[in-house]
Amino acid sequence: MRRTRRPVDDDRRGAAGSRIVLAVRFAEVPPDLRDRPFTRAEALQHGVTSRMLDGREWRRLFHDVWVHAAVPDTREVRLAAVALVLPSYAVVCGPTAAWLYGADVRRTDDLDVHVSFPKGRRRRRQPGLVVTQESLAAADVWEVRSVRVTSPARTAFDCLRFLNRYDAVVVADALTQLRRTSVEELEAYFASQRGLRNLRIGRRRLDLVDAGAESPMETRVRLRLIDFGLPGPVTQFEVRTPSGAFVARLDLAYPDCKVAVEYDGAWHFARRREDDRRRDAARALGWIVLVFSAEDVFSAPGAMCSAVAAARRRSTSSSVTSATF
Repeated sequence: MRRTRRPVDDDRRGAAGSRIVLAVRFAEVPPDLRDRPFTRAEALQHGVTSRMLDGREWRRLFHDVWVHAAVPDTREVRLAAVALVLPSYAVVCGPTAAWLYGADVRRTDDLDVHVSFPKGRRRRRQPGLVVTQESLAAADVWEVRSVRVTSPARTAFDCLRFLNRYDAVVVADALTQLRRTSVEELEAYFASQRGLRNLRIGRRRLDLVDAGAESPMETRVRLRLIDFGLPGPVTQFEVRTPSGAFVARLDLAYPDCKVAVEYDGAWHFARRREDDRRRDAARALGWIVLVFSAEDVFSAPGAMCSAVAAARRRSTSSSVTSATF
């Protein structure tokens, strides 16, 4: 049984009548409060007073919401905490909604919960809670895990308008790759909207969405290459032998010059060896395969893109020379 320490006031008093804390005893953590967020009212029902909640045994997540200190600080816990205090008209939106639909688009240390309130309904901002005000139609609101969230199309629509360009396309790529929505549905949704903020920005970014991207980092690599001035690569390109036999599938590819760009995020040795064999098979058929890591994408994107551009020039020059002879 999990136990925690808290001060217990003794009934005896000093000469002036003041209470004296004589001892610290072990007190049981109520089983119903061990593994989930709870409100102050729930705590009182289980014998945990406001004074006890100020102790190190508990961690406050939001105004009037706590959790036991041993419970990890995860998005699931944050979402459960938000659900306790949000009014019925609130809707989870943005990156948090995308995550609820299965899109792994956020850093593991990014625990903020994004929530939309109708216009005219205000709520004080709190650490860990990002509040926006939007007008949502009934069709824009779905329910996931008993929580009201924006629909996949509306989620991608909002992210394309309000997030920074890279994060916005990451979300839209992920939701279309999961077939929660599609580029065609998003185009129709944008066409149906009028007078909303950043609508033109979102429409321009929609042209960059590619349902073939299988990870946020593939999307970021692709956008780096485009921003450098290179053509947009083909996602998930299949390499085949002259007879049509399947050889390998490449993250990003330029089939015209047989240059492939791969993101290496594998940690497990077996997966790494599988990737090496797949890339070697493509190289055996004349492909130039360049492999990059997160450090290349975030710390040296110029060098990464220059290497790809050089490989394209080298491959094109080699093809021209071979054709001449």
